[in-house]
Amino acid sequence: MIGVGSALISLFLVLVCYSLTLTAKRADENLLMICEQNQKIEEEKGKQEMESKRDILRVIEKEIKKGSAPVAFAGLGFSEECYHLVDSQAKMNQLLDYFFRNEEYAALADRQVKSNIYAEMGKRLNFRSARSDRDRKNMEVTAKRWIKKKHPTFDGDVYVENIRCFLDISKEELEKRKCTVNEQDTTALIFSQKHLEALYLQCLMHRRNAMQEVPELKGLSETCNRIYKLQDVDVLFQCLLMDQMYWEEKLYVQFSTVYILKK
Repeated sequence: MIGVGSALISLFLVLVCYSLTLTAKRADENLLMICEQNQKIEEEKGKQEMESKRDILRVIEKEIKKGSAPVAFAGLGFSEECYHLVDSQAKMNQLLDYFFRNEEYAALADRQVKSNIYAEMGKRLNFRSARSDRDRKNMEVTAKRWIKKKHPTFDGDVYVENIRCFLDISKEELEKRKCTVNEQDTTALIFSQKHLEALYLQCLMHRRNAMQEVPELKGLSETCNRIYKLQDVDVLFQCLLMDQMYWEEKLYVQFSTVYILKK
């Protein structure tokens, strides 16, 4: 009886061990399959992004041939002055007035204001330029409504990021486009709508991948680096301001994003 009992116990243990071995093997196979699937997905994303970049470049080339300003995206510039805390609703409203060139900043709204690209936040991201003064005001109202839905406290949870979007254009082309407006020397660059949208997309794509090239910004706080790395943040507002250009070794415009930190 003892011998039979021992044999049964041994058989039971063998079956249990075999079952566990099969389970572990299946788990390993499933894990390997998941890893392979994730790798394929990442590779597909990479291919799609590369194709998207090629499409954007093709659009810009076509628009330049049609007569749009011969300007190409040349990278983004970060500095210690990029990030600023938005500590009140009043400050947020003032920022939006500045971005949309409304209220006290209405004097900034010259003919080039139609070159600015504004993101329309919601279930689906959309971006476009404003067609008129009234359209800019309506877009600002919509932006305020979206920000309100996100319930910001303005107690250290809202920051604005202003980075430089560098543009490549030859000095010869700049000289050709010099003119005088209201007795002030300036440079007139005329863009097509497709060209502007393509430049915005390039800014957006490079911003999303910035931390892959530079993992961390030196001299900035932990919170600012968290925003730079896009860790647990939501976008409240975004725009590319093409109506005011600056020169510092290269031509650049302002690409601004307002973030809310997730709790």
